[in-house]
Amino acid sequence: MKRLILVDACNLIHRLPAFRDRLSEGMDVLAEKLLQQIRILHDLEHWELHVIVDGRGEKMEQQFLENTRTLSIIYSAAGQTADTIIETWLIRLGKGWEVKVASGDRAVAHSAIAHDADSMTADQLLDWSDRVQTRFSRGNQSSLRKSSSKFGNRLEGLS
Repeated sequence: MKRLILVDACNLIHRLPAFRDRLSEGMDVLAEKLLQQIRILHDLEHWELHVIVDGRGEKMEQQFLENTRTLSIIYSAAGQTADTIIETWLIRLGKGWEVKVASGDRAVAHSAIAHDADSMTADQLLDWSDRVQTRFSRGNQSSLRKSSSKFGNRLEGLS
């Protein structure tokens, strides 16, 4: 089954104090920082991940990261919202997709549920990302301990 996370960037940025306090940096910059913070869900958990930002230009623009079609920032056209793009994706996706929608917008949450997607808040998304990071960190530490051994002369006959 294919797995997809759609993130309503502007909505989440306004709900997260760490981002809300930095709105002067610009929504584009903050959306990129948000994507980097949750990117582990793409890289380690293998979810397709798209962060959607409200109206920016004449037409919708999708910027793929590192030439992968499963990780992007989407800027809606001016006058269009991330909500519209998310709802359109939910309608167009067929069976065979597990979808999570991160937004604090009730209408988006209801739309997600109506289309058999899971709805999550900003805090739930970041908590999930943090749990994956913790699990990954513990796994790496355990692997390092297992693979490390005391230095010594291992030549036959020498000790």
